[in-house]
Order: sequence, then C-alpha cells, then structure tokens
Amino acid sequence: MRDSHRGEAERLWERAVDEEVRRGAGTGAPVDRAALTARGLEALDALAASAAEEYEAYVRALDEAAAGDESLGEAFRRGNTSTALLVTAVAAVAAAGADLSLGVGAGTALAAGAVTGLAGAVATVAKVTALHLPAANRRAGVRGRPGGPEQLRLQWLTALEVRGIRPFLEQQRTVAAAARVPRQASSRTAAPQLRGTDRSAEARRRSVLEQSFGQLPQTAVSFSGRRTELTRIAQWVQAARASTETRPVVVVLHGEPGVGRTALALRAADALRDQFRGACVVDLRGGSLSGEAPLPIREALLHLLNRLGAPREQLLFREGSSAEQQVRRLHELYHQHLQGLPVTVLLDDAVDAEQVRMLVPERSESLVLVTSREPLELPGLSAWVHQLPVERLGEADGAELVRAGAEAAGAAPAPAPAPAPT
Repeated sequence: MRDSHRGEAERLWERAVDEEVRRGAGTGAPVDRAALTARGLEALDALAASAAEEYEAYVRALDEAAAGDESLGEAFRRGNTSTALLVTAVAAVAAAGADLSLGVGAGTALAAGAVTGLAGAVATVAKVTALHLPAANRRAGVRGRPGGPEQLRLQWLTALEVRGIRPFLEQQRTVAAAARVPRQASSRTAAPQLRGTDRSAEARRRSVLEQSFGQLPQTAVSFSGRRTELTRIAQWVQAARASTETRPVVVVLHGEPGVGRTALALRAADALRDQFRGACVVDLRGGSLSGEAPLPIREALLHLLNRLGAPREQLLFREGSSAEQQVRRLHELYHQHLQGLPVTVLLDDAVDAEQVRMLVPERSESLVLVTSREPLELPGLSAWVHQLPVERLGEADGAELVRAGAEAAGAAPAPAPAPAPT
C-alpha cells in the first residue's frame, strides 16, 4: 500500500479496535487495547490482501486522474509551444526581410514583422488555454461521479473491513475465549462463566440449526412415488462427499406448476437430514400468482443467515450504506458463515440463474435444492450442478398416491370385486 493509503487503513483498524473494546466491556470480556492494536498493525498487510482487487481499482483510478491533472504551465510544455513560438519568430523576421527587399521603409518593415510575431504568439497561447480549461473542468466534475476515485476508495475500505478486519477480530475473540477457559476451569470457587460472546453465539447457532429441520414446511402425509428422484439426489450427495473437492451439490428440480417440485424437495431434505447440520427454505417468488415481485437478493440473504444461526450483530449495517454495499456484505457473510458447515438450502420457485448463483454457498458441502419451471444453467459455478426434471406421476405412482391418501384419511379399503358366476 502507498503510505497515505496505509494511514487510512490504520485509522480504520483503530476504529475497529475501539468498537471491539466497547463490545468487550459490555459483555464482560475485557480487551487489551494496546496488544490488539499491535497485532492488527503487524498483520495489516496480510489483511489488506483480502481487498487487493478493490485497492487496485482505486489506485488505477487515482493514477488516471493524476495523469490528466496538469497545470497550465505543464500544458504549455506538453504542447511543445516553444517550437510554435520559434516558428512564429522566424515568420516575423522573414516578413520584415521581405518588406525591406521590396523597398519598404525599415520602420514599417519592422512594425509589420512585430505584428506578425505577436499575432502568432497570441494564437498559440489562446489555443493551449482553450484546450486546457474545459478539460480541467471536466476532470474536476468526474471525481465526484459514481465510479470515480472517491467511490472506489469507499469500496476498498468496506472490503478491507468485511473480508480482512472483521474475520481477524473474530479469530482474536476465539483465541481469547479459549485462553479464558483453562483459568475458569482451574478455579474451584468460581462457577464456569458462560457469558462469553463467542460461546453464546456458537450456542445460539447450534440451537438454531438443531431446530431448523422442524421449521421446514411439512409435506403431505400422502406423499408417495418419486423413489427414483429421491434415489438420484441421494446418489449425487454421496458422490460429492466421496470427492476430494469441497463443493456444494446443486439440484435443479424443474417442471410445470402443480407436479410436486416443492414437495419432492422437502421430502429429499427430510430424507437426508442426518447428513446435514441444518436446513432452510426461502420462497423466491419466481412465479407468484399474487402479483408480488420476486424476492430481492438482500432479503433472501438476510432470511437464510437468520435461519441458519448467523450472529445477529453481523447483520447490522452502517448508517448511510447503499443497497449494493449491503448485498455485497451479506454475500460475504453468507459464504463465511457456511464455509465448512454442511446444510440443506431449498430455493423455492427461483426466478433465474443469477438469483440462484448469489445464494449458493461455495466452499461448502451443502445441498442446494432449487425448484423452477425451466432448467437453470449455472456455468462457472464452483458446485456439482444437476438438472432433475419433475414430471406428473405415472399410473402406478398415481394409484399408490390414491391408496396412501385413503389410508391417511382412515377410509376403509375398497372391497375386492366379487368373482363372476360360472
């Protein structure tokens, strides 16, 4: 980082330390400000690497702006005005010489040459000035526009905080909490302290995940058939677990409305619950008949993070943050929260592939079940993607469904037809 930019990063870190100290005081877990500040400043270069892409864009914009930010004197030098003035002087001397050769008086000839030289010099100065001033005004206006250096600076600082500083602080909290446990265990008079923020957050996450399967919508009691589809989903999950790569399994269940896509996804989530830590369903409202707009990505991410036990304090936003910045931060938190945490995510009634792409937790062994009307291609996504068409039940499965429905309703089975008289 450049020296001035490193100063900005250090000030951002110091503000984060101040917040951490206040947070520790409120939870009964005091923070050593000096030690934490020193550790963060020592690791600042490594933390800044997490926002390298945003920083490069910011520096590139600054360099481009500086390249065009020149003074009027620099504009004269760049425009090689000395050559133009020399040519003007030569033309003035030549004009005076021509007048003298034609018999014009010396005073008149010199005056004519001086006028020629002065006119050329004025024209050169006017040309350079006319080109420089509008360009300078345009550059001054571009600095404050969206996408300019100032906005890229804010994006860099936001990325540094979300991807570098916050995870580092969480790691330091974990280390500090682990160091406090032996001291508490060795004390015979004091009961174990369970108010640590990190253990409270972890306990809340475990509790939320344990209860999440019970919060899934219940499938119909008479669910029958679909054994082939359920078997294929289970096989895809097992194949992914056998691989050496850590990727989620994405299954797109596509078919016309009413064929049972959502019921099949819910039954698959229930059948595979022993292989996942939690589950969550979110209605994306892709084909809503009520006229509602599709669910925004921001709301979908908030719903998933809440239902999957993410710390609530991480879901708060700074005052004045834009919707784009909030989505970017939630997206980062979503991936961080589910990294190494296998869960089942049901994206019901998806709108398009881009919406699904934003909600797939990469670097996770999760299962993502997507229901949609059409197949959704997801090129470039780091996941095992499978398309599973869901069609209307065949005659045999339909008959089984009717029998299961009758049994669930407590109806007596239909008597067998009497044999025909012989």
